[in-house]
Amino acid sequence: MATANDKHWAQFFKNSNALAEIQTAGFAYVTADELKAAGGREPRLMAKIDSLSNRPKAFQEHEINILPVQNGRYILFKDSQNSSFYQFETSEENRQVEEYVSNKDLQAFDSFPANRSFSESQAIDFANIASLLTSYSQEENLQLTVRGRLYSGEFSFELPESKRLVEVANVQIEVDAGYETADSLLLLEAKIGRRDNFNIRQLWYPWMQWSQKTAKKIRPIFFSYSNGQYLFTEFKFDTIFGSVEVVDNRVFTINESAIAYLNLQQILADSQPSIRIQTYTIPQANDLDKVVDLIQFVNNGQNSKPKIVECFEFDERQADYYANAAGYLGLVERSGTSQQSEFQLTAFGKQFLALKLRAQRTKALVEQMATDPLMREVFQLLISNNFIEAQVRAQEIASLIEKHSSLTGTTPMRRASTIKNWLRWLTRNAVFS
Repeated sequence: MATANDKHWAQFFKNSNALAEIQTAGFAYVTADELKAAGGREPRLMAKIDSLSNRPKAFQEHEINILPVQNGRYILFKDSQNSSFYQFETSEENRQVEEYVSNKDLQAFDSFPANRSFSESQAIDFANIASLLTSYSQEENLQLTVRGRLYSGEFSFELPESKRLVEVANVQIEVDAGYETADSLLLLEAKIGRRDNFNIRQLWYPWMQWSQKTAKKIRPIFFSYSNGQYLFTEFKFDTIFGSVEVVDNRVFTINESAIAYLNLQQILADSQPSIRIQTYTIPQANDLDKVVDLIQFVNNGQNSKPKIVECFEFDERQADYYANAAGYLGLVERSGTSQQSEFQLTAFGKQFLALKLRAQRTKALVEQMATDPLMREVFQLLISNNFIEAQVRAQEIASLIEKHSSLTGTTPMRRASTIKNWLRWLTRNAVFS
C-alpha cells in the first residue's frame, strides 16, 4: 500500500531533475521550497525517514537517502548499501539479559508509573536514578547537560559512496539526553519499543556537533526500553557518514528477574480452551516484546494504525501484523471500520498492563496462549521435545495451523515461522518444567 511519502516523492522526482543529477554525480542538493513545489507536501514530513521501513518506494528503487545540510536545504545521495541505517542483528537482540540491582529505593518515586509504562525521557531518567546509567557507562557524577531540540553549528563529513564532502550548518538536531562528566559526554538517542534498525543521523549529527565543541570523549549511545528491559548499544563513528563500529551492546532489567519459572503442564491443566470468534487471524508478528509495547501505546492513546506506525517507525503492514497479534492474544479489540479502526484494551489487556514485572507478564502471556486450541497443541509439541524450541519443526506447526484455521497453500508455513519465534521468545524468557 502506497504511503503519502511514496506518492509525494514520486511526484517530486517526476517534476525535477534530481534523479539525473544523482545518477551523474552521486548526489543532488534540493531546497525545502523545491520539495514543496515539486512534491506537494510539507518538506519536513517528506524528509523524516527514521527507519528502513520509512523509506519512500522511490528511495528503495533508486538506492538513495536524504540528509539535511542547512535550514531549508537537503542533499539526496546514492546509498546502495543503506549505510544511513544501522540494522540490529539477531545476535544483538538475543543478548544475555543482566539483572541489575539498584541500591536506591525506587518505590519512593511516585511520579514514575508503577507498571513502568514509560515515555522516552522517563525511561532514561529512571535508568539514571537507579544508577544503571552510571554502572553501564562506568562514568561517575553524570550530569544532565543537554536535552531537546536545538540548531547545530558547522561541521562536515564525507558521503559513503561518492566521498563528497558535505558541509552542514544550522540544522535542527535533537538529543534525548546528554550526560557530561569531567572527561566524557554521553549522547543518548532513546526509543520506546525494540527497533530492528534506525537512521544513524539521529546520533551522528549530535556527535558531530559536540565533537567540534569539546575535547571530551563523545559516547553516542542508542537506548531503548521494551517490556521491562533497558537496552544499550554504544557506537564509534568517524567522518565518513555510515562508518559505524559497535563498542558495546548490553541489556538489563532493574530490580527484577529476567526469567519466569513456569510449570507448563500445570498451566495447561488449569486452563480451559476457548473457541473465540476469529476476528483476528493467526498472527505473523514475530516479537512478543513489541506486542507488549504496542498495548502500552494503545493505552496511552496511540490506538490507530497511523499512530502505531509513528510509534514504532515501521510500515502500515507491520502495524497491522502487531495489532492483530495483540488482538489474537485477547489484549486489544478493534472498533470502527477496517480502514479507520481504532484499538482499545480488553479487560484482560487492562489486567495485563497493570502487572509490574516482566516475569509476571511472561506468565500471563503463556496462560493466555494456553486457552487457544492451536497454542495448546503447540505447547504439547514443546513439552514432547523437552522444551527445546529448535526441535519443534515448523512443518508440524504448519499442520496444526491448517487444522485450526482455514489457511491454505504457503500461508501456514509463513505463520508457523511466527509461532516458532514466539516459542523462541518464551524459551529465552522462561524456564519451563
